[in-house]
Amino acid sequence: MLIAPPVIVVLLLFSGPWRRWMSSSVAAGGTISLLVETSRLNTERERERIEDNVERSLRVFQRYNPDVKVKWQLVPSDRMVQELGYRHRRGLGPDLLLITDTDLAALGKRGWIRPVSLDATERQDIRPDLVEALESDGQMLAVPELVFTRMACFDRQRMAAAPTSLDQLIDQAKAGKRFGFQSRFSELTWLYTSFGGELFPQGVASTNPSALLDFLRWLRLANLQPSIVFEISPQNLLHGFLAGRYQWVLCANRWLPSLQDGMSERLGLAALPQGPAGDPRAVVHMRLWAFGSQSNPRQQELALRLALFNINVVQQRTMAIDQATVLPVNPAIGLPFKAYPVLAVQYQQYKRGLVLTNQQFSDLYALDEQVQPLMDAVISGSKTPEAIAPRLHQVLQERLR
Repeated sequence: MLIAPPVIVVLLLFSGPWRRWMSSSVAAGGTISLLVETSRLNTERERERIEDNVERSLRVFQRYNPDVKVKWQLVPSDRMVQELGYRHRRGLGPDLLLITDTDLAALGKRGWIRPVSLDATERQDIRPDLVEALESDGQMLAVPELVFTRMACFDRQRMAAAPTSLDQLIDQAKAGKRFGFQSRFSELTWLYTSFGGELFPQGVASTNPSALLDFLRWLRLANLQPSIVFEISPQNLLHGFLAGRYQWVLCANRWLPSLQDGMSERLGLAALPQGPAGDPRAVVHMRLWAFGSQSNPRQQELALRLALFNINVVQQRTMAIDQATVLPVNPAIGLPFKAYPVLAVQYQQYKRGLVLTNQQFSDLYALDEQVQPLMDAVISGSKTPEAIAPRLHQVLQERLR
């Protein structure tokens, strides 16, 4: 199995937005600054690997764009706001950022990023549902680089196969297999949708009350199983899986390098299990090129050239094959799913998934603070699902529209 770091920037000359590239490449060059977001969960080895990949890929870009210099820096996600605030107070905001989609709304509200205009040809290099999610008033809030979604990770040595349904999951837990879940609502939306629940249904009552009650009852039932544990901290879930305390966990893409380093061929990946209403709809995530608001016109042009160059057909296919764990955003690429089964899982989850807008991401993750006490009350057993369901339903109706 091929597992690669969560941030790889591979830039090739071929294909892509040819008209804009040709007009830009003959113009005068310049220097742009790039900040690359990393996870605080990355190990030192992973950070070194990310640095090597960024340096190598930027050298490829600059080989064909010798007039452009890129000054770049890795920034951990928990320090990104501090770093950007420091730079912007001094008028030195970056020209380009490579970030996760959960950060986009917050950066936009602070005025640290700006939208960009893409013509029809350039938009064809991006999957239509991603364009729709990132578009506002005819402009793109960011340019997506790759797609990833939540999966199930399991230990092949201690579990023959991952459960394909929630009923199977409970049965395996009763047999002694240990399962780890994140307890935040934003990380359990896939489970909620598997009971028929909806998110952001465009003005319709934001939840099916019976689905919400069934979802909470399942959480209560699961927590009654000694082999099923709900963790607030994703770090505890990751480290518990690596340490062998769990045989199955809800898995984030950014964990894969650490898991591969620690588990090698023991690491198995699978689709999330079905619920009574059918397939779960996990939230689809994106790695995005976002554009700094303090750039001058020339820097803006060069930053967009770099981002658009990154989504051409050849580069996107190379990225997908090299990483083997993330999907390209370019819809023109056919991927060899039989040779790369992890890509097949990712694509399956993507096609079933929920692609959220910038504002919907912001609303969903802001909801956690308000909803968490209600979730904890059910999971811990201090309140019944019947007592909490009406209160949670009201919150979701008010906040997720």
